[in-house]
Amino acid sequence: MEGNESKLRKIRHWLDQWEGGKPPEKRGLLLSGPSGVGKTTLARAAALERGWTMIELNASGERNAAAIRRSATQGSQHISLDQFSGDGIPSGRTLILLDEVDHLSGGFAKISDERVDNVMNLEEDALVLKGDSGGKAELLNLLNLTQQPVIMTCNDPMRLWGRGRSWRRNRDRLLRLAELVNFSRVGKLHLRRVAHRVLDAEGRNMDPEALEALIDGNPGDLRALVRDLQAVCVLSEGHIGISAVEDLAAVARRDSQIDVFRALRDVYNSRSGKQAGRILMASDKNPDEMIAWFAWNNQTLFDSDVLAAISPAMCKADRSLATKFTNRAFRSWYWGSALSAQAAVAHAPIDTGTDPFLAYPDFLRIGAEAWRTSTVVEHLSDDLGTSKASIREDLWPNLLAVHDSTLGGDPDEFAVAKHLGLRGEDHLAMHGIPRSRREAKKILAAFEENEGQGLQIDELSDTQEPDANSGGEGLSGAQSSLDSF
Repeated sequence: MEGNESKLRKIRHWLDQWEGGKPPEKRGLLLSGPSGVGKTTLARAAALERGWTMIELNASGERNAAAIRRSATQGSQHISLDQFSGDGIPSGRTLILLDEVDHLSGGFAKISDERVDNVMNLEEDALVLKGDSGGKAELLNLLNLTQQPVIMTCNDPMRLWGRGRSWRRNRDRLLRLAELVNFSRVGKLHLRRVAHRVLDAEGRNMDPEALEALIDGNPGDLRALVRDLQAVCVLSEGHIGISAVEDLAAVARRDSQIDVFRALRDVYNSRSGKQAGRILMASDKNPDEMIAWFAWNNQTLFDSDVLAAISPAMCKADRSLATKFTNRAFRSWYWGSALSAQAAVAHAPIDTGTDPFLAYPDFLRIGAEAWRTSTVVEHLSDDLGTSKASIREDLWPNLLAVHDSTLGGDPDEFAVAKHLGLRGEDHLAMHGIPRSRREAKKILAAFEENEGQGLQIDELSDTQEPDANSGGEGLSGAQSSLDSF
């Protein structure tokens, strides 16, 4: 392994405790960081180096409560399989690797042990657990019960905690049981070491100029570096020169991205519009998301005078992004990204003597609670024949705005929900009203009684459009339609 030396020392100490007489207080290890820095490779290398058995679950398979309990939780209660057979070392362990745990969907709600056991025992009357149902809750159960080391990897911890109001609680519950180690992109020195190691092992020679060009185009992704070396070795049978690297650059596209916090920090520190644009192109957020991050963090980095000065540019960027809903002008993304980046570097931030403090925009968490999005997003995805991600990113924010009480949304108006074929529970979710509230029962009863609402939208002919100035009043009382909104 190269780079992240302080993190490696911390991990080595954690592993050494498992080989001693007393396991660590936190039986889990959560490795976080961008793809390609070696998180999964490190877990496999640790098991190989110490002669441990390994159980691995990755994002490509089922990882619901029953699957995790069957494969990991039960295996974590026993001694190493090799040790049991007599082939292992006396201090052998079974290392359990849960790869890409941030891709576990759903919340931390627990599924009853009886139901999980029925699914595991293939009971005929058992309700099937689909997808990742109860997976996160079983992850906590695994960390509570395990007698063996558990290593988890993720690219985005915030995605694991969830973006609802309970994300801090979810984070604290997991980090009471697992140690968090954040990996960073490696520097040029480490990239150079890995490149020389690979070239020496393969018996290949490469011009220093060509190697530097290859490294300059890499943001610190070791996995991508090895792939690039493999590609240039195919392009050049003998000695590798600069032309092979240039040919690769002409047809290749970097598959690794810079995380949003690093991208923002680099933009604010760059003071160059051109450089800021390049940084954003390599970030892991699209322009729609980046403008939200800029709008949130600008408030803490600039004083009121600067905010007033850059406000017109931010407004123009927002309007540019909106044009993609009305035409196919992909320039909207360019201007949406470029204008917000230019605004961020047009003035010097408030001098605090330290790196800028960057925070996750709270308003992006609003409406992202699993109980609100799951059924609505799934229904609309099936009905419209599109991905859940596109529904969450493009349609869900508009639905939330239409139903927002501060913008005129009324829980007793059902036109939009009826038109989209949604249930009463989905209507409550769009308004952010849990079913446990007293008002929910009344709204659901009214929803069932108003089966006729929403038909007026279907009855409009192709040439008959709602009056844009009426706010959609002809459709259903005072509630705006999606089009008029």
